[in-house]
Amino acid sequence: MIKIVKQLAYEPLLHFVLLGVLIYAYFSFTQKVVSNKNIILVSSDEVNQLKSLYEKNYEREANDETLKILIAKKYYDKVLLDKAHSIKLAHNDDIIMQRLLQKMQFVMLDSSKYKEPTQKELYTYYTQHIKEYAYVETISFSSVYFRNDKDKRVEPTLNLLRIANVNSMNARVFSDISALPYHVENVSYDEIRESYGKYFADKLFRLKKGVWHKAIQSKDGIRLVYIDAKKTSTPYGFDVVEDRVYTDYMQEQLKIQKESAYREIASQYTLKLE
Repeated sequence: MIKIVKQLAYEPLLHFVLLGVLIYAYFSFTQKVVSNKNIILVSSDEVNQLKSLYEKNYEREANDETLKILIAKKYYDKVLLDKAHSIKLAHNDDIIMQRLLQKMQFVMLDSSKYKEPTQKELYTYYTQHIKEYAYVETISFSSVYFRNDKDKRVEPTLNLLRIANVNSMNARVFSDISALPYHVENVSYDEIRESYGKYFADKLFRLKKGVWHKAIQSKDGIRLVYIDAKKTSTPYGFDVVEDRVYTDYMQEQLKIQKESAYREIASQYTLKLE
């Protein structure tokens, strides 16, 4: 028996077979370990961005060694972020959620669909909305009032009113109490100037009907404004209001694009209240 074992110990074929088994076992084990790992990809576009940013900030060309350092830092960040997502560190974190929501706003505005309007398109828009570019005799509007012009509620409230399509009457629940009325009907420029101030009147009489507008400074604070109705007379010529037409047109195109993108995303979800 001992003799047979000695013979086997010196047998080259057996050594080869055993080596093959060990190699197979090693690679089988390591392959399982690797397959259990998440792949962290740093794309060529990301490398180019790292390179460009470095050269912009440090005003010198990024050599191979510098790129290795930048990629190592990118890899470090991605590993930690991936782990943070896996253990749900962002869950219920208001700051992170707000940042993600801001980024999604940009995602929904697909830059590939952006194009400058032609003169013909602007003129068509002008004729379709001719009353928006006419002399305004009287105006009816609602406003959400904030006493402090640096109130942190202003922007979130504007977003809420726009996204939820809140009508002008229901929006009063978001307004601070004011000595001036929440809703005003059929008032002239002079009346608005007297009560709210010249700056407010100038801005107000240029706004489009039917949408919530950014806050305007008034005598007693700032107000988010919704134009309910206008009584107009003679339209201004296209050449007089072309800048306004351009601004209104672009804002409407962005609004349409965002709403379309949101509908597409929202179609994949269902609201459930518990």
